[in-house]
Amino acid sequence: MPKFACRDLGMDCGWEAEAPTVEELMEKIAEHAKHDHGMEEIPPELVEQVKKAIKE
Repeated sequence: MPKFACRDLGMDCGWEAEAPTVEELMEKIAEHAKHDHGMEEIPPELVEQVKKAIKE
């Protein structure tokens, strides 16, 4: 199951998530970024960093 943790990108944030698919995980990550990090949009370069940090 795909997993992601903010700290894997060097963030001082303990948030972690997992989901059955990468697409569902990316939705959770986007929601977290919006609510907890104040990001209305995730820049494309950050999306790529996030995708590389996802662990299976």
